[in-house]
Amino acid sequence: MKQTFKYRVYPTKTEEQWLFAEFRHQKQLQNYMLQMRNQMWDYGSKSVSMYDQINHLKDLRAATSHYSEHPQDMQVSTIKRVNAAHEHFQRRCCEGAEKKGYPKFKRSVRSLTWELRKYTKVVRRKTKDAPKQTIRVRQNPIRETGTRYNRLKVPKLGEVKIRQHRPFIGDPKEVTLKKTARGWYVFIVCEVPDTIPCVPKSACGIDVGTHKFLTDSDGETEDNPRFYRQAERKLAKLQRDLSRKQYRSRRWYKAKDALAKQHDIVACQRLDFIAKVVYKLFHHKDFDVVVAEKLKPRNMVKNRHLAKSISDASWGMFFDWCKWAAKRDGKHFHQVPPHYTSQTCSKCCQKSPIKLKLSERMFHCKSCGLKLDRDHNAALNILHRAACALRGEVWDAILCETRNPLLQQACWS
Repeated sequence: MKQTFKYRVYPTKTEEQWLFAEFRHQKQLQNYMLQMRNQMWDYGSKSVSMYDQINHLKDLRAATSHYSEHPQDMQVSTIKRVNAAHEHFQRRCCEGAEKKGYPKFKRSVRSLTWELRKYTKVVRRKTKDAPKQTIRVRQNPIRETGTRYNRLKVPKLGEVKIRQHRPFIGDPKEVTLKKTARGWYVFIVCEVPDTIPCVPKSACGIDVGTHKFLTDSDGETEDNPRFYRQAERKLAKLQRDLSRKQYRSRRWYKAKDALAKQHDIVACQRLDFIAKVVYKLFHHKDFDVVVAEKLKPRNMVKNRHLAKSISDASWGMFFDWCKWAAKRDGKHFHQVPPHYTSQTCSKCCQKSPIKLKLSERMFHCKSCGLKLDRDHNAALNILHRAACALRGEVWDAILCETRNPLLQQACWS
Protein backbone atom coordinates (compact mmCIF):
# COMPACT_ATOMS: atom_id res chain seq x y z
CA MET A 1 0.00 0.00 0.00
CA LYS A 2 1.26 3.46 -0.92
CA GLN A 3 0.80 6.55 1.24
CA THR A 4 1.71 10.12 0.30
CA PHE A 5 3.03 12.75 2.71
CA LYS A 6 2.75 16.43 1.84
CA TYR A 7 5.12 19.13 3.15
CA ARG A 8 5.66 22.82 2.50
CA VAL A 9 8.89 23.86 0.75
CA TYR A 10 10.58 27.28 0.94
CA PRO A 11 13.11 27.70 -1.90
CA THR A 12 15.19 30.86 -2.29
CA LYS A 13 14.92 33.08 -5.37
CA THR A 14 17.96 31.46 -6.97
CA GLU A 15 16.59 27.98 -6.32
CA GLU A 16 13.19 29.06 -7.64
CA GLN A 17 14.75 30.25 -10.90
CA TRP A 18 16.49 26.87 -11.30
CA LEU A 19 13.20 25.06 -10.70
CA PHE A 20 11.38 27.18 -13.28
CA ALA A 21 14.15 26.46 -15.80
CA GLU A 22 13.76 22.75 -15.03
CA PHE A 23 10.00 23.07 -15.64
CA ARG A 24 10.69 24.43 -19.12
CA HIS A 25 13.15 21.64 -19.89
CA GLN A 26 10.79 18.89 -18.75
CA LYS A 27 7.99 20.45 -20.83
CA GLN A 28 10.21 20.40 -23.94
CA LEU A 29 11.28 16.81 -23.24
CA GLN A 30 7.70 15.66 -22.75
CA ASN A 31 6.55 17.27 -26.00
CA TYR A 32 9.57 15.82 -27.83
CA MET A 33 8.84 12.29 -26.64
CA LEU A 34 5.17 12.65 -27.56
CA GLN A 35 6.11 13.94 -31.02
CA MET A 36 8.44 10.95 -31.48
CA ARG A 37 5.60 8.53 -30.79
CA ASN A 38 3.28 10.37 -33.19
CA GLN A 39 5.79 10.48 -36.05
CA MET A 40 6.84 6.85 -35.70
CA TRP A 41 3.21 5.78 -35.91
CA ASP A 42 2.23 8.16 -38.74
CA TYR A 43 5.13 7.34 -41.07
CA GLY A 44 6.00 3.74 -40.23
CA SER A 45 3.07 2.46 -38.13
CA LYS A 46 5.56 1.57 -35.42
CA SER A 47 4.86 1.88 -31.73
CA VAL A 48 7.58 3.23 -29.44
CA SER A 49 7.85 1.71 -25.99
CA MET A 50 8.96 3.41 -22.82
CA TYR A 51 12.26 1.52 -22.78
CA ASP A 52 13.02 2.63 -26.35
CA GLN A 53 12.63 6.25 -25.32
CA ILE A 54 14.77 5.75 -22.19
CA ASN A 55 17.55 4.27 -24.35
CA HIS A 56 17.18 7.18 -26.76
CA LEU A 57 17.52 9.54 -23.81
CA LYS A 58 20.85 7.93 -22.93
CA ASP A 59 22.12 8.67 -26.44
CA LEU A 60 20.93 12.27 -26.18
CA ARG A 61 22.67 12.75 -22.84
CA ALA A 62 25.91 11.37 -24.28
CA ALA A 63 25.69 13.52 -27.41
CA THR A 64 24.67 16.97 -26.14
CA SER A 65 25.11 18.90 -22.92
CA HIS A 66 21.55 20.24 -23.21
CA TYR A 67 20.26 16.96 -21.78
CA SER A 68 23.21 15.94 -19.60
CA GLU A 69 23.00 19.13 -17.53
CA HIS A 70 19.59 18.13 -16.18
CA PRO A 71 18.83 15.31 -13.68
CA GLN A 72 18.36 11.97 -15.39
CA ASP A 73 15.86 10.73 -12.79
CA MET A 74 13.49 13.62 -13.57
CA GLN A 75 13.81 12.97 -17.32
CA VAL A 76 13.01 9.27 -16.88
CA SER A 77 9.95 10.18 -14.80
CA THR A 78 8.77 12.49 -17.60
CA ILE A 79 9.07 9.63 -20.11
CA LYS A 80 7.08 7.39 -17.77
CA ARG A 81 4.39 10.08 -17.58
CA VAL A 82 4.11 10.13 -21.40
CA ASN A 83 3.91 6.34 -21.46
CA ALA A 84 1.19 6.31 -18.79
CA ALA A 85 -0.85 8.82 -20.81
CA HIS A 86 -0.65 6.55 -23.88
CA GLU A 87 -1.61 3.48 -21.87
CA HIS A 88 -4.69 5.24 -20.48
CA PHE A 89 -5.61 6.35 -24.01
CA GLN A 90 -5.37 2.77 -25.31
CA ARG A 91 -7.42 1.50 -22.37
CA ARG A 92 -10.20 4.01 -23.11
CA CYS A 93 -10.16 2.95 -26.77
CA CYS A 94 -10.53 -0.72 -25.80
CA GLU A 95 -13.38 0.13 -23.44
CA GLY A 96 -15.16 2.10 -26.16
CA ALA A 97 -15.32 5.33 -24.18
CA GLU A 98 -17.03 8.32 -25.74
CA LYS A 99 -14.02 10.58 -25.12
CA LYS A 100 -10.74 8.85 -25.93
CA GLY A 101 -8.51 11.64 -24.59
CA TYR A 102 -5.42 11.41 -26.81
CA PRO A 103 -2.31 12.87 -25.08
CA LYS A 104 -1.77 16.52 -25.91
CA PHE A 105 1.28 18.73 -26.04
CA LYS A 106 1.88 20.69 -22.85
CA ARG A 107 2.11 24.43 -22.58
CA SER A 108 3.70 24.26 -19.15
CA VAL A 109 4.70 21.79 -16.45
CA ARG A 110 4.13 22.50 -12.77
CA SER A 111 5.74 19.50 -11.05
CA LEU A 112 9.00 17.59 -11.02
CA THR A 113 9.16 13.92 -10.11
CA TRP A 114 12.10 11.63 -9.44
CA GLU A 115 12.48 8.14 -8.02
CA LEU A 116 14.71 7.39 -5.05
CA ARG A 117 17.43 4.86 -5.79
CA LYS A 118 18.82 2.17 -3.52
CA TYR A 119 22.45 1.91 -2.48
CA THR A 120 24.48 -0.81 -0.75
CA LYS A 121 25.17 -0.29 2.93
CA VAL A 122 27.61 -2.32 5.05
CA VAL A 123 26.30 -3.18 8.50
CA ARG A 124 28.42 -4.75 11.28
CA ARG A 125 26.70 -6.78 13.95
CA LYS A 126 27.18 -6.25 17.68
CA THR A 127 29.51 -9.20 18.16
CA LYS A 128 33.08 -8.85 16.91
CA ASP A 129 33.25 -12.34 15.39
CA ALA A 130 30.14 -11.83 13.26
CA PRO A 131 30.89 -10.98 9.62
CA LYS A 132 29.80 -7.77 7.95
CA GLN A 133 26.43 -7.72 6.25
CA THR A 134 25.49 -5.74 3.13
CA ILE A 135 21.92 -4.54 2.68
CA ARG A 136 20.13 -2.45 0.06
CA VAL A 137 18.81 0.81 1.53
CA ARG A 138 16.82 3.48 -0.26
CA GLN A 139 17.95 7.09 -0.14
CA ASN A 140 16.38 9.38 2.45
CA PRO A 141 15.18 12.52 0.62
CA ILE A 142 15.12 14.66 3.79
CA ARG A 143 18.07 15.58 5.99
CA GLU A 144 17.11 16.40 9.56
CA THR A 145 18.75 19.48 11.06
CA GLY A 146 17.16 19.50 14.51
CA THR A 147 15.65 22.95 13.84
CA ARG A 148 12.30 24.17 12.59
CA TYR A 149 13.24 23.57 8.96
CA ASN A 150 14.83 20.43 7.53
CA ARG A 151 16.47 20.08 4.13
CA LEU A 152 15.09 18.36 1.02
CA LYS A 153 17.69 16.83 -1.31
CA VAL A 154 16.95 17.79 -4.94
CA PRO A 155 19.11 16.28 -7.73
CA LYS A 156 21.51 18.77 -9.37
CA LEU A 157 20.20 21.57 -7.13
CA GLY A 158 21.22 20.63 -3.62
CA GLU A 159 19.27 21.03 -0.42
CA VAL A 160 16.09 23.11 -0.19
CA LYS A 161 14.44 24.31 3.01
CA ILE A 162 11.38 22.26 3.98
CA ARG A 163 8.88 22.38 6.84
CA GLN A 164 8.43 18.75 7.93
CA HIS A 165 5.53 19.00 10.38
CA ARG A 166 5.37 15.20 10.82
CA PRO A 167 7.72 12.31 9.96
CA PHE A 168 6.90 10.12 7.00
CA ILE A 169 6.29 6.40 7.54
CA GLY A 170 7.51 3.49 5.45
CA ASP A 171 9.94 3.14 2.58
CA PRO A 172 10.13 6.34 0.44
CA LYS A 173 9.95 5.51 -3.25
CA GLU A 174 9.15 8.69 -5.16
CA VAL A 175 9.33 12.46 -4.65
CA THR A 176 7.31 15.12 -6.47
CA LEU A 177 8.04 18.84 -6.16
CA LYS A 178 5.05 20.95 -7.21
CA LYS A 179 4.35 24.66 -7.63
CA THR A 180 0.84 25.76 -6.66
CA ALA A 181 -0.78 29.16 -6.49
CA ARG A 182 0.10 29.56 -2.82
CA GLY A 183 3.64 28.19 -2.82
CA TRP A 184 5.82 25.11 -3.26
CA TYR A 185 4.96 21.67 -1.91
CA VAL A 186 6.66 18.29 -1.92
CA PHE A 187 4.85 14.93 -2.05
CA ILE A 188 6.77 11.88 -0.81
CA VAL A 189 5.24 8.53 -1.80
CA CYS A 190 6.07 5.78 0.70
CA GLU A 191 5.42 2.06 0.69
CA VAL A 192 3.73 1.08 3.97
CA PRO A 193 2.60 -2.39 5.07
CA ASP A 194 -1.01 -3.32 4.39
CA THR A 195 -3.47 -3.22 7.27
CA ILE A 196 -5.49 -6.35 7.97
CA PRO A 197 -9.23 -5.54 7.70
CA CYS A 198 -11.10 -5.73 10.98
CA VAL A 199 -14.11 -7.93 11.70
CA PRO A 200 -17.24 -5.81 11.04
CA LYS A 201 -19.26 -5.13 14.17
CA SER A 202 -21.01 -1.83 13.38
CA ALA A 203 -22.14 -0.34 10.10
CA CYS A 204 -23.92 2.71 8.75
CA GLY A 205 -25.41 3.76 5.47
CA ILE A 206 -24.93 7.29 4.18
CA ASP A 207 -26.90 9.26 1.65
CA VAL A 208 -25.18 12.27 0.08
CA GLY A 209 -27.05 15.26 -1.22
CA THR A 210 -26.93 18.97 -1.99
CA HIS A 211 -29.28 20.09 0.82
CA LYS A 212 -27.26 18.25 3.48
CA PHE A 213 -23.81 16.96 2.63
CA LEU A 214 -24.68 13.53 4.06
CA THR A 215 -27.24 11.82 6.27
CA ASP A 216 -26.37 8.53 7.97
CA SER A 217 -28.69 5.69 8.93
CA ASP A 218 -28.79 6.92 12.55
CA GLY A 219 -30.42 10.17 11.42
CA GLU A 220 -27.37 12.40 12.03
CA THR A 221 -26.51 14.92 9.34
CA GLU A 222 -23.54 16.94 8.15
CA ASP A 223 -24.23 20.41 6.82
CA ASN A 224 -23.13 21.25 3.31
CA PRO A 225 -20.54 24.06 3.66
CA ARG A 226 -20.84 25.22 0.01
CA PHE A 227 -17.35 26.72 -0.12
CA TYR A 228 -17.58 27.74 -3.76
CA ARG A 229 -20.97 29.42 -3.26
CA GLN A 230 -19.54 31.44 -0.39
CA ALA A 231 -16.51 32.57 -2.40
CA GLU A 232 -18.43 33.13 -5.65
CA ARG A 233 -18.77 36.89 -5.25
CA LYS A 234 -15.10 37.32 -4.43
CA LEU A 235 -14.10 35.13 -7.36
CA ALA A 236 -16.31 37.18 -9.69
CA LYS A 237 -14.69 40.40 -8.47
CA LEU A 238 -11.18 39.01 -8.98
CA GLN A 239 -12.17 37.78 -12.45
CA ARG A 240 -13.42 41.26 -13.39
CA ASP A 241 -10.19 42.79 -12.12
CA LEU A 242 -8.22 40.40 -14.30
CA SER A 243 -10.28 41.20 -17.40
CA ARG A 244 -9.56 44.93 -17.03
CA LYS A 245 -5.77 44.50 -17.02
CA GLN A 246 -3.64 44.61 -20.14
CA TYR A 247 -2.82 41.10 -21.29
CA ARG A 248 0.50 39.82 -19.92
CA SER A 249 1.35 43.04 -18.16
CA ARG A 250 2.76 43.14 -14.64
CA ARG A 251 -0.63 43.95 -13.12
CA TRP A 252 -2.24 41.23 -15.23
CA TYR A 253 0.09 38.61 -13.72
CA LYS A 254 -0.57 40.02 -10.24
CA ALA A 255 -4.36 39.78 -10.72
CA LYS A 256 -4.01 36.29 -12.18
CA ASP A 257 -2.06 35.11 -9.11
CA ALA A 258 -4.72 36.57 -6.78
CA LEU A 259 -7.48 34.72 -8.63
CA ALA A 260 -5.53 31.45 -8.59
CA LYS A 261 -4.87 31.78 -4.86
CA GLN A 262 -8.57 32.19 -4.13
CA HIS A 263 -9.42 29.09 -6.18
CA ASP A 264 -6.71 27.19 -4.30
CA ILE A 265 -8.16 28.31 -0.97
CA VAL A 266 -11.60 26.97 -1.94
CA ALA A 267 -10.09 23.64 -3.03
CA CYS A 268 -8.10 23.29 0.21
CA GLN A 269 -11.18 24.12 2.32
CA ARG A 270 -13.19 21.45 0.53
CA LEU A 271 -10.41 18.88 0.91
CA ASP A 272 -10.01 19.63 4.62
CA PHE A 273 -13.75 19.29 5.22
CA ILE A 274 -13.98 15.95 3.40
CA ALA A 275 -10.98 14.54 5.29
CA LYS A 276 -12.52 15.50 8.64
CA VAL A 277 -15.91 13.99 7.76
CA VAL A 278 -14.30 10.70 6.69
CA TYR A 279 -12.22 10.56 9.88
CA LYS A 280 -15.35 11.28 11.92
CA LEU A 281 -17.24 8.38 10.33
CA PHE A 282 -14.53 5.78 10.84
CA HIS A 283 -13.04 6.89 14.17
CA HIS A 284 -15.21 9.31 16.15
CA LYS A 285 -18.42 7.37 15.45
CA ASP A 286 -16.39 4.13 15.32
CA PHE A 287 -18.13 2.54 12.33
CA ASP A 288 -16.38 -0.52 10.91
CA VAL A 289 -18.44 -0.51 7.70
CA VAL A 290 -19.63 2.49 5.71
CA VAL A 291 -22.00 1.92 2.79
CA ALA A 292 -22.81 4.56 0.18
CA GLU A 293 -24.49 4.82 -3.19
CA LYS A 294 -22.51 4.13 -6.34
CA LEU A 295 -23.16 7.47 -8.01
CA LYS A 296 -21.72 8.83 -11.25
CA PRO A 297 -21.18 12.58 -10.69
CA ARG A 298 -19.81 12.98 -14.22
CA ASN A 299 -23.24 12.12 -15.64
CA MET A 300 -25.15 14.01 -12.96
CA VAL A 301 -23.46 17.36 -13.69
CA LYS A 302 -25.09 17.35 -17.12
CA ASN A 303 -28.17 18.74 -15.37
CA ARG A 304 -27.57 22.48 -15.74
CA HIS A 305 -29.77 23.30 -12.73
CA LEU A 306 -27.73 21.19 -10.29
CA ALA A 307 -24.30 21.10 -11.91
CA LYS A 308 -22.73 23.80 -9.75
CA SER A 309 -24.11 22.39 -6.48
CA ILE A 310 -23.01 18.85 -7.34
CA SER A 311 -19.52 20.00 -8.30
CA ASP A 312 -19.26 22.07 -5.11
CA ALA A 313 -20.19 19.05 -2.98
CA SER A 314 -17.42 16.87 -4.56
CA TRP A 315 -19.04 13.49 -3.99
CA GLY A 316 -16.43 11.71 -6.11
CA MET A 317 -13.62 13.04 -3.93
CA PHE A 318 -15.53 12.02 -0.81
CA PHE A 319 -15.95 8.42 -2.05
CA ASP A 320 -12.27 8.22 -2.99
CA TRP A 321 -11.27 9.38 0.48
CA CYS A 322 -13.58 6.80 2.07
CA LYS A 323 -11.99 4.02 0.03
CA TRP A 324 -8.46 5.13 0.89
CA ALA A 325 -9.16 5.68 4.61
CA ALA A 326 -10.86 2.28 4.90
CA LYS A 327 -7.89 0.58 3.26
CA ARG A 328 -5.39 2.44 5.46
CA ASP A 329 -7.18 1.87 8.79
CA GLY A 330 -8.43 -1.67 8.18
CA LYS A 331 -12.09 -0.66 7.80
CA HIS A 332 -14.66 -1.48 5.11
CA PHE A 333 -16.27 0.78 2.51
CA HIS A 334 -18.76 -0.47 -0.06
CA GLN A 335 -21.09 1.07 -2.61
CA VAL A 336 -24.48 -0.24 -3.70
CA PRO A 337 -26.75 0.61 -6.65
CA PRO A 338 -28.70 3.82 -6.00
CA HIS A 339 -31.93 2.81 -7.74
CA TYR A 340 -35.11 3.90 -5.90
CA THR A 341 -33.45 4.36 -2.50
CA SER A 342 -35.32 7.66 -2.00
CA GLN A 343 -38.61 6.38 -3.42
CA THR A 344 -38.91 3.18 -1.34
CA CYS A 345 -40.15 2.86 2.23
CA SER A 346 -37.44 1.63 4.60
CA LYS A 347 -40.04 -0.11 6.81
CA CYS A 348 -42.45 -1.96 4.53
CA CYS A 349 -40.37 -1.92 1.31
CA GLN A 350 -43.22 -0.44 -0.78
CA LYS A 351 -42.24 1.86 -3.60
CA SER A 352 -43.97 5.22 -3.71
CA PRO A 353 -46.39 5.41 -6.67
CA ILE A 354 -45.65 9.12 -7.09
CA LYS A 355 -42.06 10.22 -7.63
CA LEU A 356 -40.85 12.64 -5.00
CA LYS A 357 -39.55 16.00 -6.15
CA LEU A 358 -36.27 17.38 -4.85
CA SER A 359 -38.16 20.11 -3.01
CA GLU A 360 -40.09 17.49 -0.97
CA ARG A 361 -37.88 16.72 2.02
CA MET A 362 -40.24 14.32 3.85
CA PHE A 363 -41.08 10.78 2.80
CA HIS A 364 -44.61 9.62 3.60
CA CYS A 365 -45.51 5.97 3.00
CA LYS A 366 -49.20 5.45 2.24
CA SER A 367 -48.96 1.71 2.98
CA CYS A 368 -47.62 1.72 6.56
CA GLY A 369 -47.91 5.41 7.37
CA LEU A 370 -44.16 5.98 7.94
CA LYS A 371 -43.13 9.63 8.00
CA LEU A 372 -39.41 10.21 7.79
CA ASP A 373 -36.86 12.57 6.32
CA ARG A 374 -36.21 11.44 2.76
CA ASP A 375 -32.41 11.40 3.20
CA HIS A 376 -32.69 9.37 6.41
CA ASN A 377 -35.03 6.95 4.66
CA ALA A 378 -32.57 6.62 1.77
CA ALA A 379 -29.67 5.97 4.17
CA LEU A 380 -31.65 3.15 5.80
CA ASN A 381 -32.40 1.63 2.40
CA ILE A 382 -28.71 1.80 1.48
CA LEU A 383 -27.78 0.02 4.70
CA HIS A 384 -30.48 -2.63 4.24
CA ARG A 385 -29.44 -3.22 0.66
CA ALA A 386 -25.94 -4.13 1.79
CA ALA A 387 -26.92 -6.05 4.94
CA CYS A 388 -26.82 -9.48 3.31
CA ALA A 389 -23.34 -9.05 1.89
CA LEU A 390 -21.19 -8.90 5.03
CA ARG A 391 -20.74 -12.67 4.84
CA GLY A 392 -18.70 -12.22 1.67
CA GLU A 393 -21.52 -12.18 -0.86
CA VAL A 394 -21.95 -9.62 -3.63
CA TRP A 395 -22.97 -6.15 -2.40
CA ASP A 396 -26.03 -6.05 -4.61
CA ALA A 397 -29.21 -7.35 -2.97
CA ILE A 398 -32.90 -6.73 -3.51
CA LEU A 399 -34.56 -4.54 -0.89
CA CYS A 400 -37.25 -7.15 -0.19
CA GLU A 401 -34.65 -9.80 0.61
CA THR A 402 -32.68 -7.62 3.01
CA ARG A 403 -35.66 -6.93 5.28
CA ASN A 404 -35.96 -10.51 6.48
CA PRO A 405 -35.24 -10.18 10.24
CA LEU A 406 -33.78 -13.66 10.52
CA LEU A 407 -31.49 -13.06 7.56
CA GLN A 408 -30.35 -9.68 8.92
CA GLN A 409 -29.54 -11.19 12.30
CA ALA A 410 -27.42 -13.85 10.62
CA CYS A 411 -25.64 -11.27 8.49
CA TRP A 412 -24.71 -8.70 11.14
CA SER A 413 -23.85 -11.18 13.92
